[in-house]
Amino acid sequence: MLMRFSKRSKNTMLKVIVFFVFSIFLFSQNVDLYISLINEGKSKGVLESLPELISKYPKDPGVLYLNALLNRDGESAIDQYRYIIKNYSESKYAPNAAMKLGEYFYAKGLYTQSANLLKNIPVKYPRFSEMQRLTDLMINSFNAIGEADSAKYYGLIIKSMFPAIDADLNEDNRKLSQVFNFKKKKLNKGPYVVQVGAFSSKENAKRLKLQVSQLGHDVSINKVDSNGKTFFAVRVNSFKSKIKAENIGKDIKSKLGVSYRVLYRPS
Repeated sequence: MLMRFSKRSKNTMLKVIVFFVFSIFLFSQNVDLYISLINEGKSKGVLESLPELISKYPKDPGVLYLNALLNRDGESAIDQYRYIIKNYSESKYAPNAAMKLGEYFYAKGLYTQSANLLKNIPVKYPRFSEMQRLTDLMINSFNAIGEADSAKYYGLIIKSMFPAIDADLNEDNRKLSQVFNFKKKKLNKGPYVVQVGAFSSKENAKRLKLQVSQLGHDVSINKVDSNGKTFFAVRVNSFKSKIKAENIGKDIKSKLGVSYRVLYRPS
């Protein structure tokens, strides 16, 4: 009888272990599915599920990464990515969080921070799935601060580790739309525009226009006279509904950390 009981116990324990492992696998698959939906711009359903996920799995790195992706506050999202890297460095979401930080630094013009962060990812996370995009952004970051030698050095290191990578070191500036892998958004003409900045310097306006246009938006610089002064307003054109314009403004703010205003400007 004792022998039978022992076998039953082992079988029961084995079933529990298999169920536990299978549950973890399914949960991981769900998180990856949610991330795919966010990347496709279908975040509404994920937003609805997020509170329950956080309640059930508050310390799961996948859930933490989802939360950071959906965070509209750029600075807060950056803190969340840093937390994942620091506390879950072995998680498969750590290199994705690091890449997000690199993109943020680049978009803010912090090229040195971007380059120094990105150059270490291939060594720490050789299985990172977006190595080509990382390489392009790293080379651009080094070139932006005049460190072509560093761009070549680290580019060759990555090339030696991953022969399939295209580390074109003779091309100083790849298109940022390729680096960030953003798709050009279809224009939806209407009376609402999103103003993301107004500058007395046209050069400053051009810099912001470049950053926003690389997110896939149709951006213009409009000359505005106010109280005897001339300003150059950077605007994203143009939308049929105010809600759509607001959503675009929030998305730009989350990626670049800039404030925005929705204006009614019928043509």
